Amino acid sequence: MTISIAPNHSTAASLMAEILDQARMRGWSQATLARRASLPDSSISRIKRTGRADLETLARLAAAVGLRLTLVPDSDYTEKVSRGELF
Repeated sequence: MTISIAPNHSTAASLMAEILDQARMRGWSQATLARRASLPDSSISRIKRTGRADLETLARLAAAVGLRLTLVPDSDYTEKVSRGELF
């Protein structure tokens, strides 16, 4: 799943929005998501309010909904490989 980040939103806020969407699709409240990520409820509220979060917190929230944070090279070469156009 690729997440587009709007220019006026922080990366953390965009990732959090996707995580919350995934939690909602499971019928989970924010409290349920926080509990499943072993975080205090206030963590989610703080991220939503400030648009800031540390990587570990986002990784735990993502894992709770079955997602993984991954860095991938941003290049045409990588895109061609992923589409199977080179090999």
